[in-house]
Amino acid sequence: MKWFKSVLVIALFTVTFASVQAQNKIGIRAGYQSSTFNINGSQLPNTESIDGFYAGIYKDTKIIPAVLFGAGLEYMQSGAKSISTGDEQVMGYLCIPVYLKAQIGPFFGLGGIGVNFLVSEKGNVNSSTEAADSKTINYPVFLGAGIKISILTVEARYNWGLAEINTDGVNNHYLQVGAAVSF
Repeated sequence: MKWFKSVLVIALFTVTFASVQAQNKIGIRAGYQSSTFNINGSQLPNTESIDGFYAGIYKDTKIIPAVLFGAGLEYMQSGAKSISTGDEQVMGYLCIPVYLKAQIGPFFGLGGIGVNFLVSEKGNVNSSTEAADSKTINYPVFLGAGIKISILTVEARYNWGLAEINTDGVNNHYLQVGAAVSF
């Protein structure tokens, strides 16, 4: 236990010192989101994507000249729509994405993982009489690219949900396209 506490103290000190020395940028980002339900890597039959949005704050920390570590706090809407009935299932998530970003000039690529907590849900695409039974946590991995000019960033990210969001083995995948302003 002493060893664990020592390692924890050293890790916290290192992160704190690195944050003080590093160049930090905070910002606000928001944009369009298109999401689908998937099962075994394919879109759930008889459903189509729904349009939503995402919005939040983030912090990027330069760890070496062309590589940044980032994290954020976002709210997003995702779900799907039944083709046959027109019913929608819309889920609101509070998301904590963590990523690495590699920059070459104004262009960048990024990849990371997140933890999404279900905070609201309405509708159900499986049955109009049955209440949705979604799980409360999702773990998406994502890849993206973008361009940053001055304080304005335009980016696109694709997220693959790793956790099953319900008892039927459905995953949530979504595309995000948006803009950010950094300070």
